[in-house]
Amino acid sequence: MAKDNSLSLELHKIIGQRIDAGQIAQPSQIVEEAFRNRPLTGPHAEFYKAFAKKQLVSVVTQMLKRIGMSDDPAPPQMVFPGHTRLVKSYPVRRNGERALVPLSQCTPQELSDHISLLRKQAKGCENHATELEGYVNKRLSVGDAAFAGQAVHQLEPA
Repeated sequence: MAKDNSLSLELHKIIGQRIDAGQIAQPSQIVEEAFRNRPLTGPHAEFYKAFAKKQLVSVVTQMLKRIGMSDDPAPPQMVFPGHTRLVKSYPVRRNGERALVPLSQCTPQELSDHISLLRKQAKGCENHATELEGYVNKRLSVGDAAFAGQAVHQLEPA
């Protein structure tokens, strides 16, 4: 597990370095850099590298997708100067991959798409909160014990 953690830290470091340098963080490029830092050797190195690359690109893609997608204030190293939620780079689709692109290099369409996504998520969260609130109110009005029995009954096949 320690090795997984050190690899994760290395990937975060590479991403951070690219963000600080104002560069696009493309998953496949980040993985290639990680391979340069930790070269595979031996007669079957290319086989293992090809297998690992696909998995690592997926891991990096997931890491990049989370940036700029929360109502929580951004991590200090990601904050665009003068803001609390606006980040230095945003996840966008580039060259067939989800990449982390510096705010200044995002196209107006990419920024518009991200704004739309955030508004859609906000609406979804509001709908979820309303539905959960209705559940809680119904549960309180019926009483927990009676409601628990009713909920189990509703889950049973007819």
